[in-house]
Amino acid sequence: MTDEAGAGKQLKTLVFHIGDHKTGTTTIQNALAAGGVRLTEAELLYPAPLNHNYLMGHIRAFEKGTEPPETKKGQYPLPELAEYIRASSADYVVISGEVFENLAPELLHQVIETYFRGCADRIRVLCYVRPHAQRILSSYAEQVKIGWFRDGMRSFYEINRNSRRFHYAPRLRKLKALFGDELTLRLMMRSQLRNGSVLEDFAHTAFDGQPCEVEEFEAENQAVTVRELALLHFLQGQFQDRDAWLRHTLGWEMVRRLERLRSPADRKVRKLAMPRALARDVSATYAEDAAAVDAEFFGGAGLLQEALAVMEDQAPVAEQSLDPHHFFSPEHLRNLTAMAQIIHDMLKTRENWPAYFHRHRIAGLEQHRAELNGEALEPEEKEIS
Repeated sequence: MTDEAGAGKQLKTLVFHIGDHKTGTTTIQNALAAGGVRLTEAELLYPAPLNHNYLMGHIRAFEKGTEPPETKKGQYPLPELAEYIRASSADYVVISGEVFENLAPELLHQVIETYFRGCADRIRVLCYVRPHAQRILSSYAEQVKIGWFRDGMRSFYEINRNSRRFHYAPRLRKLKALFGDELTLRLMMRSQLRNGSVLEDFAHTAFDGQPCEVEEFEAENQAVTVRELALLHFLQGQFQDRDAWLRHTLGWEMVRRLERLRSPADRKVRKLAMPRALARDVSATYAEDAAAVDAEFFGGAGLLQEALAVMEDQAPVAEQSLDPHHFFSPEHLRNLTAMAQIIHDMLKTRENWPAYFHRHRIAGLEQHRAELNGEALEPEEKEIS
């Protein structure tokens, strides 16, 4: 299915894929960046080495009237990105960033109107949403993984309940009012995805059902096991004095390595679940929002309401613990602590590692000598600039 303009000329379509978080965005972005999505009868452009989350800093600068941040290789500031798209011969162009979920709809609309409205014949805004309870569960695990949240799941639920972050209807209504028929909303439920695949669903929806070859990428950023999450929670506790984005990077990299090392048996180990008492509270909190989104955006099918009920029915009575002592012996925890401390110290220096450890060993001897002599000696450290 294609639109035609003039003598058989296809219209250029610019697709803004705006998330949400935890709806397969990483899988989609990896596939687009690696050329794993190929249109057989149209040209596709994905102008990013990975994703467009970096644009958040540029949009905030646009909002405040300040200088935008510097870009890295393969990244474009807003004006240059718009011009690149305008000059492209591609039939479809995709800009993808789950961080756009965090933008006020009015600001997103203003950016698109200011920079991108004239870059293509059509603009589409594509958004996936995940059922409320599943979104809270997966977002909590993500925040623990990257070291940004240290408390329990109930605390996470209460904070977001009070901020109304996961009340979808108000934001979706604004997006609909601003973009009208340019907005497409999809539900991140396997039963609702084309062939049960978010990648196939995205390609079919974004590209108007164009003939397409999709190479199924192994899903990334999947749910970790409870044991793995307890490990990550423990390790991230050693890095709480480090920069938040450094902890984010460490968490992602640790999970990437864990995923590669998993055996088939590991994949069957239990994942994090929401305890029943909390699932009941979540259901009560989001029932009205689920009903509104079902009615206004999904034809009254009741899918989000049903998902709340399913989560409540399947929830275990007992809350799962992330206490590392439940999973690892004292010896394991000592070893993990030692390795984490080494990594922590390595992150403070750009020096050659063998020379660094040699100096560190000497500094340790000097520290020990000073302690024996009753002196205070602080080891010198170099911070990464």
